[in-house]
Amino acid sequence: MQTENAGCAPSVTPGQVYNLGVWYQSTVPVSITTFRHTSAGWSYWGDLGTVSPTTEWQEAKATTPAVPEGTDQIAFGLSIAATGQLTTDDYSLYATSTGTPPPAAGELVVNGNLSTGTPLPDCFITGGWGTRTVTQGLTPDVPATASPGSRSYGITVSDYASGDTKLLQAETAGCAPSVMPGAKYNLSIDYKSTAAKNSITIFTHTAAGWGYWTDLSQVAPTHTWAVAAGTTPPIPEGVDAISFGVSIGADGTLLTTNYSLKESTVPPPPAGTPAEIGSWEVFNAPVPLRAIHSTLLSDGRLLLIAGSGNEGSAFTAGTFKASIWDPDTGTFDPVPVPYDMFCAGHVTLSDGKVLIGGGTESYPTTDEGPTTFKGSKASYYFDPEDSSFHKISDMAGAHWYPTMTKLGNGDVWSAGGLDEKAEGTVLTEMFQSSTMTWLPSGSVPQTWSFWGTYPHMYLLEDGRMFYAGAHTFGNGLPGTGASLYDWKSAQIWDVPGLRQKDLRDQAGSVLLGPAQDQKVMIVGGGNTETNIPAINLVDIIDLKQENPAYVPAPDLPGPGKLYVNVLNLPDRTVLAADGAQHNRSGNVQTAAIYQPTSNSWLSIGADPVGRNYHSSAILLPDGRVAIFGSNPLDNSFDLRISVYSPPYMFNGTRPSIASAPATATYGQQITLDTTGTIKAAQLMSPMSATHQTDTNARLVDLPMTTSGGTINASIPSNPNLLPPGPYMLTVLDSNNLPSIAKWVWIS
Repeated sequence: MQTENAGCAPSVTPGQVYNLGVWYQSTVPVSITTFRHTSAGWSYWGDLGTVSPTTEWQEAKATTPAVPEGTDQIAFGLSIAATGQLTTDDYSLYATSTGTPPPAAGELVVNGNLSTGTPLPDCFITGGWGTRTVTQGLTPDVPATASPGSRSYGITVSDYASGDTKLLQAETAGCAPSVMPGAKYNLSIDYKSTAAKNSITIFTHTAAGWGYWTDLSQVAPTHTWAVAAGTTPPIPEGVDAISFGVSIGADGTLLTTNYSLKESTVPPPPAGTPAEIGSWEVFNAPVPLRAIHSTLLSDGRLLLIAGSGNEGSAFTAGTFKASIWDPDTGTFDPVPVPYDMFCAGHVTLSDGKVLIGGGTESYPTTDEGPTTFKGSKASYYFDPEDSSFHKISDMAGAHWYPTMTKLGNGDVWSAGGLDEKAEGTVLTEMFQSSTMTWLPSGSVPQTWSFWGTYPHMYLLEDGRMFYAGAHTFGNGLPGTGASLYDWKSAQIWDVPGLRQKDLRDQAGSVLLGPAQDQKVMIVGGGNTETNIPAINLVDIIDLKQENPAYVPAPDLPGPGKLYVNVLNLPDRTVLAADGAQHNRSGNVQTAAIYQPTSNSWLSIGADPVGRNYHSSAILLPDGRVAIFGSNPLDNSFDLRISVYSPPYMFNGTRPSIASAPATATYGQQITLDTTGTIKAAQLMSPMSATHQTDTNARLVDLPMTTSGGTINASIPSNPNLLPPGPYMLTVLDSNNLPSIAKWVWIS
């Protein structure tokens, strides 16, 4: 090699690419080896390839990657690492006329948009194995959002019998991204594929060389550009670099571009005592079903519904499940399920029964997309008195993923989801609670608009509704993405201000307590179709304003996430927990509490169980939060229950309600006997949640006066603020400690 001093080793420019050559004769294969100099001294840079033995003089040639920032010299030569003879002569190094641009800050992939190099992009190689016919090459077909100069690489497979093919970062110095053991990395690739089988494949480098690591996830065929993305597991010890790409493993054509790898920056767990940040407990005794739908009953038990539980084999066998969980005893009692309630809508009625509507009529067939489930018209109610389901009239139309919002008169509005053809339904439904029947569609004001799947729809104090912009699957609705809606006149008005409306798929949202403030918060979200990394944006809207609009609030701490569970706590703060960066992958184990008085987030310890799709969270009467489920891409399901005890569970003696009426009417003043110095009283609806959605959850302030331990509290006269039904009554003391709830029925 060139001597490693200032006058001998060639000077180089960061970001520049160099062609190097060494003429040689050798009896064994030899490697082209490079070293580089920085302010820290000289170090090995990497091998740029291997050349074959030759008895004739030949030139070993290679092109370096872009010289890393901070490098001012390099040295190079041919390495012999076997018994044999090597002779070298005529060393040369020239800067190329154009170099591959260095990646942006934080980006670890060089030439990720494939803009330079031919016939292979610079710093990329193809790999594969098996029996199949492959044609491949660069193409100008790129996503509309691609940067100038971007190209894609096309691989067409025919006569497929076995194996796969993929484009990966070259396993050479400066090309394959360097990684740190223990760290996680977010990767993404723009792709489109007509092949039935595609997966994200990763290789790792150790001192022993390169080897296959894992297929991170399967990605669906798509005729339009989409994003294959995920988060790696922690990098194993001894691994210093990885290489990744999308593998095609069937007949068809795969195009890829915009390769990206960035370190996943998850903040360290916050320090603090349980009195400061609360505490988590995991109940490892498995739930006997896939708890996809969860409802707190007015007796403190929880109704957990799976239906077929996202298992096609269970649907085919007619194995539908539900169970009652008693948090006090930890017991589960099975409930017979008459049809597939998987992905139905549900709400607690004014008499405490739980209305179930819609669900799954059939699963997708092999030639249909992964979310082309066909909806059901079926409807039942669950009666806590006999712990069983009872048949009522069908809905007017079929719905898979419908939302149900209870109105001030106790009736239930419902819309959204997929119909019996697996198409988005534009039908609005109305359940009449007095007759326990669904009205004919001609008796319901119709907008003939598709609200999406599980649209987040909140009842406002003036009787109108607010669509928060959160939903399940894909892009938001046209326009601004959020809207006011008068269901009586079937009128809709766009509401401005929602940021990144097409990244609010499976966001969390909540009617911020107290409901009298008429503020809605939306938290995070992503897009399970494009699968780009989720966001941590938070927006809040004050719907009492004459011209309401979303305004930015402080970002959710940590990485962005969808599948985030958001709910009011009885101390009038908001918990946001769980979630993932990508479609059913890349769990983000962070949690935080929003404090409205300071408009700020307090980071707390995370749920020990990573949770994404099909998770739900329910506030319990004692103030704890139970969290169920997680259904990642491999279609496994987490059967553990996590229970979060907020800080108020550890901050001294909580106030109590010694006596309270069991029932109350609108506008009535009720008398409570309490302990502690009470500053507020409130009613909280029992939650009924699925897919991070419970649009009926609310905390309603009860104006009050005190006389010693006696509280005179006023029930609001407006039923739109407080739709009829069972509520949890709690009081707050001067230290913001809430009492354990008493049940009160409002009518």
